[in-house]
Amino acid sequence: MKLLKGCEASVLLAGSASGPGEQSSIPNLTLRQQAFVVINNLRALVQKKCGQVVSCSDILALAARDSVVLSGGPDYAVPLGRRDSLAFASQETTLNNLPPPFANASQLIADFASRNLNITDLVALSGGHTIGIAHCPSFTDRLYPNQDPTMNQFFANNLKRTCPTANSSNTQVNDIRSPDVFDNKYYVDLMNRQGLFTSDQDLFVDKRTRGIVESFAINQQLFFDHFTVAMIKMGQMSVLTGTQGEIRSNCSARNTQSFMSVLEEGIEEAISMI
Repeated sequence: MKLLKGCEASVLLAGSASGPGEQSSIPNLTLRQQAFVVINNLRALVQKKCGQVVSCSDILALAARDSVVLSGGPDYAVPLGRRDSLAFASQETTLNNLPPPFANASQLIADFASRNLNITDLVALSGGHTIGIAHCPSFTDRLYPNQDPTMNQFFANNLKRTCPTANSSNTQVNDIRSPDVFDNKYYVDLMNRQGLFTSDQDLFVDKRTRGIVESFAINQQLFFDHFTVAMIKMGQMSVLTGTQGEIRSNCSARNTQSFMSVLEEGIEEAISMI
């Protein structure tokens, strides 16, 4: 499996009459619409101050870093100079390039290796699940019809109360110990068999990754150090630079789309005056 797109803000593009965007793909449904508004507001502030020279891709990478820092996580330098994509990935491409929550450690290791990310990178980046929420259908295969034997019974009982049916629309925090703090408690969850997804818990089950989980659970600074390295590596995958892509004036639309939208509005206004 090869990554077709990298850190180039294609996920920020809204869908159009020609087809849905990445935001409507199942793995991205937990992305909050308010976040896209925030990124566009940041885009407007930066453009007012600096002109149209900073890409939405760079703004997104910086915002991700700042979100980690403001939540208690590590600070790190973000390499800049990305440009924005001219199109979003198809829903099929999105599904094929985002590891599913039911993936096991072997599948994850192979997937990350195809992107030149090693086992330590995998475990460190998975620690991002210390923040965030998940919809019930993304993990209820571990509850119904039979409970996953690797799941703590008390934890499972609480999840069943949150998700009384497999297709419940309710949500659950990823990290039950400190859901709003970026720390190493996610790894403590795994050691207590309280990982939410199969892709989480199997990192402790599998012997190849268990030792890394244990070391991060014991030493938060070690986790922070490896997380920053992995984030910088991931943030430089398949980026657009130089004359590739563009620097969008509106993060949710290509510049050509923005121009056409303004043109269409002008034509409609002119017609209404006739």
